Amino acid sequence: MTDARYLDFDLEIWREGDQYKAEVRQSPAGPSERVLLKWPFDYSDTERENLLLRLENAVLKGRGRRSGPASTEEKVLREFGAEVFRAVLKESESVGEKFRSSLDLVARDSDVAGLRVKLKVDPPELAALPWEYMFDESGRKDGSVPYLCLRNRSPILRFIGKKDAGGKVRTNGPLRILAMVANPGGEWARLDTEAERRSIDDAWKAISNAAIELRWVPSGKLDDLQEMMLLGPWHIFHFIGHGGTDLYADTDGQMVSEGFVVMEDGAGGAAKVPAADLALMFEGERHLRLAVLNCCESGRGTFSSAGAELVRSGVSAAIAMQYAITNGAAARFAGMFYKSLAAGLSVERALTEARRHVRTQSDVEWGIPVLFARSDSSLAFDLSPATASPAPAAPAVKPTNASIDRARAQEELRRLFG
Repeated sequence: MTDARYLDFDLEIWREGDQYKAEVRQSPAGPSERVLLKWPFDYSDTERENLLLRLENAVLKGRGRRSGPASTEEKVLREFGAEVFRAVLKESESVGEKFRSSLDLVARDSDVAGLRVKLKVDPPELAALPWEYMFDESGRKDGSVPYLCLRNRSPILRFIGKKDAGGKVRTNGPLRILAMVANPGGEWARLDTEAERRSIDDAWKAISNAAIELRWVPSGKLDDLQEMMLLGPWHIFHFIGHGGTDLYADTDGQMVSEGFVVMEDGAGGAAKVPAADLALMFEGERHLRLAVLNCCESGRGTFSSAGAELVRSGVSAAIAMQYAITNGAAARFAGMFYKSLAAGLSVERALTEARRHVRTQSDVEWGIPVLFARSDSSLAFDLSPATASPAPAAPAVKPTNASIDRARAQEELRRLFG
C-alpha cells in the first residue's frame, strides 16, 4: 500500500488580552485574515474547568463499549466537537472560508491524500481541550464522516513550533522499535499489559516483506532504558504504563504543570520520571523519529505533557493519550497502527486507521490519542526489502524473566563497547 502526500492547513490560535484570535498562516487556498473567536473561547476560568471536567467524565464513563448510533457520553463529546468546529472552522469568516476552499482544492487533486489540520494552540487553557473530537455536522448531509479525525482527508495534529525534516524515512537496515512496559503497582493500579504487547508483537510477525526488529526493555526501570538506548539506533519508542501531570509553584509563585511517566524503581515501587528527564534519554538520537506513549495524560496540553515535551526536544512526532484508555482499546490501537505503518502509510494515515479500528468497539476512545509533530510534511517509514539489511543475530529481549534478559543486554553492551 502506498500513501499520497498531504497538504497543510496551518491554523494558529493565540490570546490577546481577554480575547482569543485565530489566523491561517498557510493553506492550499492561501492565508486568512485574523479573526476573533467566540464560544467556547469566551468562557470564564470556572466555566472552562467545568467543561473540561464534563468532557473527561464523558470519555471515562463511555470507555470500553459500543452502544449503537450514539451513547449519552458520545453525545456530550459530539456537542462539544460541533461547537468548536462551528466557532473555528465554519463561522469564523476568513478562517472558515479558507478551510472550505482548501478541502475543495484537495478533493480535486487525485495526487493528494488530504488536508493536515495543523493546530498551533498557544494558550494552555485551550490546548487542554480535546480538539480531536471536532465534529462537522454537514457531513451528515453530504455522506462524509462528520468527525474530522476519522476522515483520511482531514487528520488533526498539534504542531510544535520548531521544525525538522519530515517525509519518508529510509532506514539503513531494519526498522528498529524499542518497546517498554512499566507496571510498578503500589499506589498505581496494576495494568493488564499482555494484550497490548501481543498486539505489537503480532503486528510485526504478520509482515513478511519488511525488515523489522522489535526489542523490549528488560524491565520498567529508567536505568535499563538508558542501557538499551546504547544498543541503538532506534527509530520508534513505544511505552506502556502510567502517566500524569503534577502542579507546583515556580520561583515567581505561579502554578505550573509538569508531565511525567511512571517507571519502576527496582525495589518493587514506582518512580516518577518527569517528561524533561524522559526527553533527555532521547536527546541527540537523530534516528529516533516517533514515540508512542500509552499512558494517561501523556497527551494533555501542548506545553507540559510528556508527548509534547518529547517533540519539543527533537523527536519528529509523538502519539500520546490525553485521557486514560482501556487495555482493550490500547491493544486494538497499537496493533492496527503498526500494521498500517508497516504497510507504508504515513503516521497521520496510520493513526486514522487505528482510530477507526478502535471506533468499532468503543464510542469515545478513538479520540483519546493525540498526535504532536514538528515536521512540515508527513512522516513515513520506508520498509522496502531493497533498502533493508539483515537484522542483528542477537536474540530479542523480552520483558519476561527480567534478570536473564538484563544479563543478555549487558553482555551485548560489553561485546559492542568493550
